[in-house]
Amino acid sequence: MILTCPACSTRYLVDPATLGRDGRMVRCAKCGHSWMQRPPVDMPKPVDLAPPPEEIEVKPIPPGSNLPAIRKPVPPKPKSKAPLIVSAAAAVVLLLAGGLFMRQEIAEIWPPSARLFETIGLPVEALGAGLQLQNVRSEKRVEDGITILVIEGQITNVSDRERAVPPLRAVTLGPDKVPVGDWSFTASHETLLPGEIATFQSEMREPPGVIAEIAITFQQGTGG
Repeated sequence: MILTCPACSTRYLVDPATLGRDGRMVRCAKCGHSWMQRPPVDMPKPVDLAPPPEEIEVKPIPPGSNLPAIRKPVPPKPKSKAPLIVSAAAAVVLLLAGGLFMRQEIAEIWPPSARLFETIGLPVEALGAGLQLQNVRSEKRVEDGITILVIEGQITNVSDRERAVPPLRAVTLGPDKVPVGDWSFTASHETLLPGEIATFQSEMREPPGVIAEIAITFQQGTGG
């Protein structure tokens, strides 16, 4: 299942079984926010595999004998495996259905899964699909003798449906196109309706070396 932090919207892929029957407190590894997470209502119920109590058959005392009665264990009746097989099959079906309908979210958390979905004929949109960076500009400022890089711009939803806005990553490149430094930041909105615009602005102390170019890209949601 996919967990989403209510504070920073970071997403995590977790096994529902780790939440237990009644849920548990979880904490976001990115912003430290904690919340009570309940298991999904359609999570398969546990199957009781405990063997039935052993039945005891009392063998009667033969006439004229003073020996105690001999207790002979009664072999348990074979237990049908049909309920266990049905439960396992239902769990597999639910897992596959969840993977198909949430493949976009899964691919954002675990990028290699995108190729797997494409192999079975279920393509996954590229990160930031439907979003367009525009009016991006950068400048340098000197504050207390320290050079600060300032980046600002806009993100527009050019698609026909609501889109999540991934985190952004800035990479400073030297004259030889070799990365000199990088940092991550977020935009003003976490989601955008069709035609809506989000803005972003980020400041970072200028890394050592000659900066020839700054590249802005969308960053995979790794939760860290």
